[in-house]
Amino acid sequence: MEDNDRIKKILIEQGSIGRENGKKISSYGELSINDGVTRPAGTDLDKKTRDYYTELCKKNGFDPFVDVFGNIFVTIEGTDPGIIMMGSHLDSVVHGGMFDGAMGVFSSFEVLLRLKESGYKNRKTIVVAAFTGEEGSAFHQPMLGSNGFTGNIPKEKLWAIKNRDGMDFKSAMQRIEYLGDSEFPGKPEYYLEYHIEQGPVLEEKKKQIGIVTSITGQCVLSVEVHGTQGHSGTTPMEMRNDALVRAADIIAMVDRTAREASAKYKNHSVGTVGELSVDPGRFNVIPGYVSMKIDLRSEHGDSLAYMKKGVISELETKKNGVKIDYTIVTEVEPSIMSPEVMEAIRSSVKSLGFSYMDMPSGAGHDTIPISKISKAGMIFVPSIKGLSHTPLEWTDFEDVERGLEVLEGAVKNLDKI
Repeated sequence: MEDNDRIKKILIEQGSIGRENGKKISSYGELSINDGVTRPAGTDLDKKTRDYYTELCKKNGFDPFVDVFGNIFVTIEGTDPGIIMMGSHLDSVVHGGMFDGAMGVFSSFEVLLRLKESGYKNRKTIVVAAFTGEEGSAFHQPMLGSNGFTGNIPKEKLWAIKNRDGMDFKSAMQRIEYLGDSEFPGKPEYYLEYHIEQGPVLEEKKKQIGIVTSITGQCVLSVEVHGTQGHSGTTPMEMRNDALVRAADIIAMVDRTAREASAKYKNHSVGTVGELSVDPGRFNVIPGYVSMKIDLRSEHGDSLAYMKKGVISELETKKNGVKIDYTIVTEVEPSIMSPEVMEAIRSSVKSLGFSYMDMPSGAGHDTIPISKISKAGMIFVPSIKGLSHTPLEWTDFEDVERGLEVLEGAVKNLDKI
């Protein structure tokens, strides 16, 4: 079987794990909105995906190492000091797609196989990492495995984080039999993550490869709006303290502030309110309480700070007798990719003759914590219609193969340094 047929077969097989109907889907035209993939970290379907991956490793002569955070590592030892690591994640959001994260893990393993089968003599040790719980769909916090691996979150603190069912991380990993006894020995000198773009830019610009320059920083605020519940028919407009009206003001302000930041700093800056709960949520009752989350992201610290300042100023402004409480849930600085790794990727792309562009990543990735301890970079391939975190997420297998070849070339380029 040819290499590109092998990776296609593997991605189709793993894509059926966690799919609501269990179908193996091999083309975009076969997808429907009912074909979502759901495998949050620590669940039975996460275990099934891990089992599939580790069995694949063993069948091809590798001995997977599982660390104390449930991260899975496979390795080709080198003759000289230094580690080149490729990685991504196997877990998914609820009703997501089959490429996000998983494509990067299985493609990285395919690179390892091709290096082994071709007799490539690597100088540096080459490692593939499958990190635990990148999505945050189970434990309310993203990038758990990579934050543990880097030491950004201490082991005991990470183990104590609870999922949506109230089970702590350590117990969840023990339950699915993916809690190792020790940490992985060594940290990468270089790190590469291969991922679908999850946005429309590459497709719109007709580029085959994206070379990531930075990963956006993020500030997430949890907001509670306290008004006065009342009868919708008997309470005059001038006597209302409507929590939802005030919330609507805030939502409009978030959108306006993000647009201002994007124009002012001429970069990728975005603001979103995608989670909203209204109480009591009845058509004939003035809402007395609203909770929501605000998601601010930017590729540069200055524009992120501009949006954060504007949003907090609005939240602290008193209007119409409505009280607002807020907390900052997550705050992550933008991550700048290593020029050295970017050049290794760019050289690989040019040697293969693929079209490419430099671009920021608007989504978070395991590369964020890894970039704090390693020279890191990312490779993107197009997402059809820019869709991700949806059952309609898809990347053509021809694009998967292109990105995989770029990844292999980049690894070889770094191995020569």
